[in-house]
Amino acid sequence: MSATAASVEAQAKLNLRLAVLAREASGYHQLESLFIRIELADTVRVATDTKTRSLECAGLDLPAEQNLAYRAAARFADAAQWPTGFHIEIEKRIPAGGGLGGGSADAGAVLRALNALAPRPLAAAELMTLALQLGADVPFLTADAPLALAWGRGERLLALPPLPAREVLLALPPFGVETAAAFRWFAEAHAGAPLAAPAPLHLSDVDRWDHVMRLAANDLEAVVFARHPEIHACVAQFQAAGARIARMSGSGSTAFGVFDRRHQADAAAFPAGTRLVQTRTATSVPAVRLLD
Repeated sequence: MSATAASVEAQAKLNLRLAVLAREASGYHQLESLFIRIELADTVRVATDTKTRSLECAGLDLPAEQNLAYRAAARFADAAQWPTGFHIEIEKRIPAGGGLGGGSADAGAVLRALNALAPRPLAAAELMTLALQLGADVPFLTADAPLALAWGRGERLLALPPLPAREVLLALPPFGVETAAAFRWFAEAHAGAPLAAPAPLHLSDVDRWDHVMRLAANDLEAVVFARHPEIHACVAQFQAAGARIARMSGSGSTAFGVFDRRHQADAAAFPAGTRLVQTRTATSVPAVRLLD
């Protein structure tokens, strides 16, 4: 009998580089990003032996139908004409609104799980098309690459050989930053001014940590820091501690430091309410586990 349930560790991501490019007529900005997965992960379980559609996640503060993981399952069901129903359970560890791609990771995990369970799996290109419809981070977090360059809205993805694992310290303020708000602030700050094109990237720019550290950047930092100086303070703490890379991830609010060895930070040195989390960069993507 075929399996009817699966479990996936949905890894969070960091943006080692995030360049905001030209704004489309639709209002969306083109992006250039260097993504890396980290070991911090949600656990996502998907079951298909049901005729109803449901999602269970502790602390869920919006209707299940609006959750990105639920929407991923619904889109998969429409595209594959299977399954009739599904039940999703999410054990959350990735904070929401922190720029770590938690919702996108859960959505990518659901797509991977359903495709592993499906009697007629979707082709890889079809699966990535569904992922893109859900958000710019979802294609990377659906793919099986721990490191990748992405362009556009995430639809152009180049998987890269993994970098050696490095220690990462996350600083999580007691608030999130909405992605839409961060991009709105960026658009307002650059209204009427053409955006400079970033220098072309070559594979040799991303094959070693000492190369990556030279191109690490985040174009959203300035506008987010102006409204949330606490995030800037966290980045400054990592810089002072000798982090190889110290940045804000994505649209915020998480600051991260990449270290050669485990760094024991003094929590008292960070803004009040900031939570510190130790993790590592990932060198592989956990496989989907089929459950009995």
